[in-house]
Amino acid sequence: MNQPLIAVTGATGKIGGAVAEMLCEGGLKACLIVRHASRASCWAQDVTVTGYADRATVIEALTGVDILFMVSAAESEDRLEQRLTFIAAAVQAG
Repeated sequence: MNQPLIAVTGATGKIGGAVAEMLCEGGLKACLIVRHASRASCWAQDVTVTGYADRATVIEALTGVDILFMVSAAESEDRLEQRLTFIAAAVQAG
């Protein structure tokens, strides 16, 4: 049986980072989705840099992902619109 690919957003933050680390320690495949590659954990092998509002990059990052752990990021004026764009892109990616 193939291991599922799990994507984790906010992987440089407290919650997403803890989830990503637990997945790694458990030997699971994780794709870390971050806004700044330089902040990604040194053990991360699959890192994608994107923001919630970048639909095309999100679709590319999530294509082939089996499970998505989405951490809602910091407050912003267009937070709702960004999240809806990300969710729509996730749906389109399958």
